[in-house]
Amino acid sequence: MKSNDLVHLSDVLELMLDAVCVVDREGNFVFVSAAFERIFGYAPSEVIGQPMDIMILPEDVEKTHQVVENLLEGELKPRFENRWVHKSGRVVHVLWSARWSEKHQYRIAVAHDITERKKMEARLERMARHDPLTDLPNRSLFLDRLQTGLSRARRESSILSLLFIDLDCFKEINDQYGHGIGDQLLQAVAKRLAGSIRDSDSAARQGGDEFLILLNNIAAFEDAYNVACKICRDIGKGYLIDGIELKITASIGIAHYPDHANDVLTLIQRADHAMYQAKNAGGNQISEFAL
Repeated sequence: MKSNDLVHLSDVLELMLDAVCVVDREGNFVFVSAAFERIFGYAPSEVIGQPMDIMILPEDVEKTHQVVENLLEGELKPRFENRWVHKSGRVVHVLWSARWSEKHQYRIAVAHDITERKKMEARLERMARHDPLTDLPNRSLFLDRLQTGLSRARRESSILSLLFIDLDCFKEINDQYGHGIGDQLLQAVAKRLAGSIRDSDSAARQGGDEFLILLNNIAAFEDAYNVACKICRDIGKGYLIDGIELKITASIGIAHYPDHANDVLTLIQRADHAMYQAKNAGGNQISEFAL
C-alpha cells in the first residue's frame, strides 16, 4: 500500500462522531477535533487556549475537578458523566472517557453526546411516576413524597395534613356520557386540584375518581380545612366538555400528623375513613378523622 493511500490520523478524527479533546495540566484546551463543534457549538479555533471550566455547567464544576484530580493521580476514568453548556445556551449531557499522560503532560478525553438518551430516561422516569391520564403524581411517587414530608415534620415538629378526595356520582356521569367524557372530566378536576395548592404541597391520583392532597408544614389544622373548602368550591364550579355542561361535587376526608397517625399507611387509611364519613353524610362534605 502506498503511503498516500494511508488514512492520516487527522482524517480519522475528522470522521469521528465523538469529540476528541486534549487539555493541559491547567485545564486549557490544546486540541479539539471537528466533532467538538457539532456537540458543543464552538469551532476548534474558538476554544483552543481557553479553560474548559467556562463551558461546564456551574453545578458540575466541582465534581469535574474531583475527577480531574483523580486522573492526575493516575486513575483511569473509562466512564464519567457531566453537563456542559452549548454555545446556544442549552445543556449538553456528556459521557467522557479520559486519561492523563504523564509523559506529555496532557489529559486526553473522548466526549460522547448522551443528551437524547438523558431526555428519554427522564421521559420514562416521568411516565413511571405519573398518572398517564391526569399527569399528576401516581400513588408510588405520592407515597415517597408523603414519607419525605412525614420525616421533615418529625424533624421540625411541624404539622402535616392529608386530604382524601372522592368525586360524588362520577360513575353516573361515566355511565351516561361514556368513558371519554369521564376521562376529560378527571383531567379537568386534576388541573383544578393542582391549582388549588401551594408549590410545596402535592396532589396525586389515587386511582379511579379518588385523589390525594399532601399539605406540608401548615400553621394550624384549620388551614387544612380551609384548603379543603377551597377545593370543594373549585371542583363544584361546573365544566363544559365537548359541549356538555357537567356538575360534580367531592367528598373530602382529612387526617393530620401527628394527631391522627405517625406513619404513611395509617395516615392514608384515616383520611380515607374520614372521606367515607363525608360520603355517608350525603356527599359534598368535608370530614376530619375523629379517634
